[in-house]
Amino acid sequence: MAQSARAEAPAAIPAEEMDRIWSALSLTEALDIMQIEGRDMSEDIAADYLPAVPGQGWRSAISRIYDGETMAQMMRDGFAEDLAGADPDPIIDFFESPLGLRIIALETDARRAFLDPDIEEAAREKVRGDNVPEERADLIEEFITANDLVDFNISGAMNTNFAFYKGLANAELFEMSEQEILDRVWNQAGENREDTEEWLRAYLTLAYEPLSNDEIRTYIEFSESEAGRRLNRALFAGFGDLYGQQYRALGLAVANQLMSEEL
Repeated sequence: MAQSARAEAPAAIPAEEMDRIWSALSLTEALDIMQIEGRDMSEDIAADYLPAVPGQGWRSAISRIYDGETMAQMMRDGFAEDLAGADPDPIIDFFESPLGLRIIALETDARRAFLDPDIEEAAREKVRGDNVPEERADLIEEFITANDLVDFNISGAMNTNFAFYKGLANAELFEMSEQEILDRVWNQAGENREDTEEWLRAYLTLAYEPLSNDEIRTYIEFSESEAGRRLNRALFAGFGDLYGQQYRALGLAVANQLMSEEL
């Protein structure tokens, strides 16, 4: 009598090596920036959905959602789970190299700069106006394609929007079926794609401006390697888990605030 085969879970990367990857990628700094972005976005959500200035209950919910330690744990859990079974050595070797460290520093600086809407808009205007040398623009497009950044970001945005509306639907005013939520998310997908493509071009053009074309090509080569693909997928898995939980919690926070105001 044959026994059903049980697939073994891939081996987790040892904690020491995960720590080195986390540090080399400056993920703590990335989460700090995301925390600022999230708090700013929560103010926009409150203005869009809440009829009155939110009180302490809302502020407490936002503090919990964007707690730094909680964010780091959520991100790390999803990231480590997806990266399990991968060879950490090529990742560590690349991102602990002078070029790898420089790339991450430039990416982090550009993401922080984009907290200023004027800087982001100027970067967008630059790529809209064809003010980027053709070879550099082509390399940026090649990098975006190598990392499947558009589709990964669009998929992530759709998942987070779905999570937000699922939470929001707890309020009677915004009660929606799952199909209605899906329809709304899909209707927004086209607009999201155009904006995502422009944001990526603007952000990466700004971030990699100090790099030579050969240095960008080296980064593309790493991105196209097995280690690069596994890392990219794991990063999106980790950030996807984090954003999904945060956006559902934001939707619930809006719903709870609306229901408390009705009482």
